[in-house]
Amino acid sequence: MITTEAVSGLSAASGADTASQTLGKDAFMQLLVTQLRFQNPLEPMDNKDFIAQLSQFTSLEELGSIRESFDASLATQRTMNQTMAVGLLGREVGVPANQVILASGSEARVTYTLPEDADVQIEIQNVLGAVVRTLTPGAQPSGDQGVVWDGNDDLGNPLPEGNYTYHVLAVGGGNRQVPVQPFFRGLVDGVRMTDTGIMLTVEGREIPLSQVSVIQAAEARDDS
Repeated sequence: MITTEAVSGLSAASGADTASQTLGKDAFMQLLVTQLRFQNPLEPMDNKDFIAQLSQFTSLEELGSIRESFDASLATQRTMNQTMAVGLLGREVGVPANQVILASGSEARVTYTLPEDADVQIEIQNVLGAVVRTLTPGAQPSGDQGVVWDGNDDLGNPLPEGNYTYHVLAVGGGNRQVPVQPFFRGLVDGVRMTDTGIMLTVEGREIPLSQVSVIQAAEARDDS
């Protein structure tokens, strides 16, 4: 049983914890000791109550240790991710994506992976979803493939700069439709740490590190 004197003594000793209504392990132990000091000699604390409160203190201390270990693990993981991201500078990465950025008067490259040999046709769409160019590279072997788009429409007219989407239609043996995995590939020339994660700048695009699926040396790039 805690008396008025016990409560006053605890408040004076741990005003900060009381004000924030947060009972840490130190304040919990202080409360237990104060309770023992000011208990009524004629009505001492029941053993069961004492054991229960000690158990609560032990659980609280264990939870605090778990939280500290978890925080330390997160900090270590964050440091490792940052170190790895910086190590990607100047390297080439691949990200699943079916968008290309067309600059005025320039070409753009569309890349994709074929799981098997197939006959390929590529449709390029503008932001409104209209097909503005159809490319027909024809028969291609399995593996990573790429086709250069000159930036013109089907009539040979230059298209405005901006974002375009491409869809790869592939037909394999037996006239079967083959699933295609489009991807964007480029050199990492910047790294930025944000509250939501690490962002890589890849040839003008900002891409979350978590989306990177391929990492390779820059000299291994094949632009054929």
